[in-house]
Amino acid sequence: MSENTRSGLLHRLRERGVLRVAASYAVIAWLVLQIASVVFEPLGVPHWVMTALIIAAAAGFPLALALAWFLEIGPRGVELDTAAEGVPRPSARGLRHYADAIVIGVLLVAVVVLLVRQSDLGKPKPPENPAIAVLPFENLSGDPEQEYFSDGLAEETLDRLGRVPGLKVIARSSSFGFKGQDVDARTIAEKLGVTTLLEGSVRRDGKRLKLTARLVDGATGQQIWSGSFDREMQDIFSVQAELAGAIVNAIVPAAKGSPAEATAAPTTDLSAYDLFLLARTQLAIRTNESVAKSVELMEQAVRIDPNFARGQAQLAHSLAFMALFTESRDPQESSSLLRRAEAAAHKALALDPDLSEAHGAYATLLRTMKRPGAEEQYRRALELNPNNAASWHDYAVFLGGAGRQEESRRATQRALELDPRQPVTWANYLADLARTRDPRLHAEFDRGERTVGDMPGAMSRFPFAIWVRDRDAHRQLLERELARLQAKGQSPVLLLLPGAVLAGFPQVLMRGGVAARERDSRDDAPYWVYRFRAWEGVDLDEAARSLATDPGTRPGVHLAKAHALFAVEVAGLQGDWARLDLLLGELRALAGDDDAQVRSTMAFWLAVQGRYDEASRSLALAEPVPEQRMPPVLGGDRNTGLMDTAIVRILRRTGREAEAARLAESALERLRPDERTGDDACASYVWSSGPVAYASLAAQEGLKDEAVRALRFAMTCGDLPFGFWPQLPWFAALAGFAPYDALMQERERRIEKIRTELLALEAADGSHGQAAK
Repeated sequence: MSENTRSGLLHRLRERGVLRVAASYAVIAWLVLQIASVVFEPLGVPHWVMTALIIAAAAGFPLALALAWFLEIGPRGVELDTAAEGVPRPSARGLRHYADAIVIGVLLVAVVVLLVRQSDLGKPKPPENPAIAVLPFENLSGDPEQEYFSDGLAEETLDRLGRVPGLKVIARSSSFGFKGQDVDARTIAEKLGVTTLLEGSVRRDGKRLKLTARLVDGATGQQIWSGSFDREMQDIFSVQAELAGAIVNAIVPAAKGSPAEATAAPTTDLSAYDLFLLARTQLAIRTNESVAKSVELMEQAVRIDPNFARGQAQLAHSLAFMALFTESRDPQESSSLLRRAEAAAHKALALDPDLSEAHGAYATLLRTMKRPGAEEQYRRALELNPNNAASWHDYAVFLGGAGRQEESRRATQRALELDPRQPVTWANYLADLARTRDPRLHAEFDRGERTVGDMPGAMSRFPFAIWVRDRDAHRQLLERELARLQAKGQSPVLLLLPGAVLAGFPQVLMRGGVAARERDSRDDAPYWVYRFRAWEGVDLDEAARSLATDPGTRPGVHLAKAHALFAVEVAGLQGDWARLDLLLGELRALAGDDDAQVRSTMAFWLAVQGRYDEASRSLALAEPVPEQRMPPVLGGDRNTGLMDTAIVRILRRTGREAEAARLAESALERLRPDERTGDDACASYVWSSGPVAYASLAAQEGLKDEAVRALRFAMTCGDLPFGFWPQLPWFAALAGFAPYDALMQERERRIEKIRTELLALEAADGSHGQAAK
């Protein structure tokens, strides 16, 4: 083509407005696609829509050029361009006349917008003390089964950020608590005490991964940064590192480190990583079934990749929780699980000595097994990751058990800063305030209620703080929480068993039983358990009627053993020694001779009968006597079962007076209630029946006034406190002592009032005639 021909064609294109239309079309199409790429993802618009828009824009370009060539806008509107070459076109005012200026103006605006977006202009300044909460990423894959994957990526991002110096990262259990809730970003930031929120969405499509994330300023709700990553699935770990690095650059410019420099890919096998994310999700649910499923999944993951250090650490965590859930029904199995957990922790540490989760898991195992070295492991875990909220909580428990209360309080407060929506940490914190008579208790209780009160069952973990308010307030709060759980179709078992049992609130227990029978769910205790506990302190014959039924089964709970323990307790309290011997034999056959809870219970009732040599032999087989076992029964453990009193009695009656005196002195010191008056009367009434345990031992040691004061204290904090049965020999020795007799009269008045209320509840429910069912 000659130079003249090219020049003529260019002239014709310009003459017919084709170049102008091409430029306008390109600019407008580019702007439309840019806007679509930003807004489609958050709105959940399907991926194919964006693809279709790009194709349509590309296909429309030649069509627009063709229309520009053949059509003209003249005074009479749009018409076919039939003018010969060189003939002037009609002159039209309006859009066409200003097309060049419009195109240039749009381009200038686009440049300005891009410059502003890339600059810090209008963005909130990075906070001086940055704190971030990673919210659960939205699952846009179209498959609800992929929820674990989007949650897992959010949690992995959280873990990476937790290793950044100068950045406080809120724990998963707090930030994920807002999942599925329509809560304003500023409200979430205020509740969690953070400066910044990370939101995101994940689309997993076969081997492709699309992750979109944005940082939001907690004070203003403005976006600080946003980014999008569209990669192959095998690049998932580099995506996580890039995302964490971008976040650090946006909010922690002065950070002394970067998550990108800290870790390599945790595993080379994506299927193992997939199982790891699934296992973490199951462990977070915290039920017997989910914890067992977590163990199963993690065992699969580490079989696929035995060198997966984080997988081994996660397996150790899951096995430790499973051991905890198994302890009360099968101590031997629990010990076996702890040994497996220890092996997994050792393997994790061998693979990665700098893995915080592994040191934390190993520390808790050492603490649980009462072996040295736990503190060093906790310190190392927190050195490696100062944002490890779980290790701060566990370290606080360790310090409290070692008697280092001030250090424990500081660790608990740090755990709360990192995990403000953790009910267990709140319960421990409030318990410490109650024990030390801290004047902030009521204000902190209210703050805790505002922070976690919307979480199902959270308030049931506040036993100390609830009882601070007195028995009426405690009962009312239990009833309100029970009503809320019932309305949501959730189990009240953690709320009432053992909480309402130990304080002694039969009416609440009966209502819980009715709710349990209506739900008929395997995640709750059966009706007969609630009914037995409701009637046990009021009428032993009615309680026994509750046991005239098959105990049934529940996952992770040895209901047959609980049924047998309850039957033993009724026979013992009724003084039916022949039946008691028969039931104890059946209990041994059911649970086995090496069950410490069963052997301890046998020693207790043999001591009550005065059969001290037999009790001593049974006690030796129970050693070490369990600190705590569920369900709480007389003699079943040292914590709720009044076993210290029985042991002192056995030692003294078998000639070991010095040993008995030492134990009595130390136990009295440990159990002595810290009595107060007014609103704080129950400030130190621990949920393990401490005042009743103290009263039983004080009565046996001849300290009548102290025993009565402790019993009065217990009855201030509950209606019919567990363990206060007058027929037990140490309490029977108080009969005739005027203050005790007056207390007994008050107890009888309560019993008659509660009996009437229980009968009314059963009549309204129509269940009294079928109490055992």
